[in-house]
Amino acid sequence: MPAEDDCLFCIESNMPAGSHDVLGLVYRPCPQCLETCPGCDGDGLFPTDFTCLACFRQHMAAIGLIPVLCALCSGVVDLYPTPHRRTEVTGHDHH
Repeated sequence: MPAEDDCLFCIESNMPAGSHDVLGLVYRPCPQCLETCPGCDGDGLFPTDFTCLACFRQHMAAIGLIPVLCALCSGVVDLYPTPHRRTEVTGHDHH
């Protein structure tokens, strides 16, 4: 049984937010546990499938996209196409 102060909506202050067509499964900061980010109004998404920011950026570059991150919370707020695709993606253990 959860303690009285445990949030029933999130996992460690992150709430599942569904599946994005490019990012895959994503989280948002839990609005019950955290204040809404003033930079993105809580719209920033956090992909579940990446170990680190460098891995995420490389993956996006490999599919021809540049992620735009919120300056305050670092959530993904937009994706822009890039004319320069990176064909190689360096694994997390190599950077």
